[in-house]
Amino acid sequence: MADDNTPPADDDVNAKQAQALLDALGPKLVETLLPQITEKVEEQIKGVVAKNDELAQKLFDAKNKQHDDAVANLASILNGTAPQQKPTEIVLSKEDARNVQKYRAAKAQAEKEGVELRIDRNV
Repeated sequence: MADDNTPPADDDVNAKQAQALLDALGPKLVETLLPQITEKVEEQIKGVVAKNDELAQKLFDAKNKQHDDAVANLASILNGTAPQQKPTEIVLSKEDARNVQKYRAAKAQAEKEGVELRIDRNV
């Protein structure tokens, strides 16, 4: 009597034939596909390298501009040709604000500069 767990002889033959086919075709498939895969990977790597070079150049240019601007600013400060910083507000102490002459002078300066006059009540 045949054991129910034993596969039929045809299945063994089919499995052996399939394995033989895979053994024969495997190296051929690798030989055919590997150059195509390699070419695609190299293409993608070239794109990454090109983008990396572009971004590195942009960063280098930005840093160079910052450096050049800082050097020019420092040189103008040292030469005494630096543009004066415009105040954002004129601040007058509470005590000085009580002095009419100081208040009027500060108010005139604020109007001339086009900024706000602020009285600091904490001083």
